[in-house]
Amino acid sequence: MFVDVLFHKIYYELYGAEHRNTLLYLHGGPGAGCLDFVNQAKALGEKMRVILFDQFGVLRSDPIGEDEDYSMEYQVEMLEEMRRTFGIDQWSILGHSYGGALAVLYAHRYPDSIQKVILECPTLWFEDSAKSVAEYVSGHIASLGNPDASKLCEKLKAPDYPGGREPPHDLMALLDYVEDPKLGNYLHGISFEEYWQSMDASGIHDEMWAKGERHLKKLLETGPAQEDAPGKRVTMLDNFLPLAQEIDLPILLLNGKYDPACTKDQTDYLLSRGRNVTREVFENSGHFPRTEEPEKYTRAVLSFLEA
Repeated sequence: MFVDVLFHKIYYELYGAEHRNTLLYLHGGPGAGCLDFVNQAKALGEKMRVILFDQFGVLRSDPIGEDEDYSMEYQVEMLEEMRRTFGIDQWSILGHSYGGALAVLYAHRYPDSIQKVILECPTLWFEDSAKSVAEYVSGHIASLGNPDASKLCEKLKAPDYPGGREPPHDLMALLDYVEDPKLGNYLHGISFEEYWQSMDASGIHDEMWAKGERHLKKLLETGPAQEDAPGKRVTMLDNFLPLAQEIDLPILLLNGKYDPACTKDQTDYLLSRGRNVTREVFENSGHFPRTEEPEKYTRAVLSFLEA
């Protein structure tokens, strides 16, 4: 199904339409789409209304124009417009990976629109996550005997790594060297084949996947805030931990024990400085506990939202 949001067609799926309480899922990537949350949406849909969607410029939603202005702030405005379009007074939000940063920004700007926040393996400081992932794959990279790959890995791990706009490009280049798809997708409890078979991507073609490149590019663009707002544009490279610290809403942190992207420093920060944060650790998961430990994941989400 499609919904018109700020003059763009956004693909979405709805589960548990008969229920009143609503959960909105924000996928990661950026550009990954909502494909791998469908099974959880069906399970959670037994108790609540669940909305999942492909963000603007991703997979089945409208593409972003080459000269079109787009940013995380614009994404937040799209989320708020979606809420109004669906006629929902308040909803809870669940952000995975990059979607966790988007959830934090949305909850910080529109707290009255949100009941509760769930952060699943969030990446709230990309530079920190990139360094951690480099460490995570370093043994595999060393085993390849590729000097270029090893040099790039050591660059990312270095204490004086330059940061800035380099981490996403360096990290993607490093992951291109990784030959083990289970390792490259930060999985622990299941194989990559099991992860891929858990979703239906039969209608997704290469052109749809390619749209995500521009989506990512736009989210990295720096400059002034949109529409003459004061300050600078928010990008996915910003550190979102201080914003998370200011949110008064109940927050549930879901993290896989073996996830390199949601680092110990980030989780410690949230637990020590967050105003209302609880945590559920998935002992046999990496970056995708909703697929690696699905029953436990469903119980944790329902317990938090129904409390």
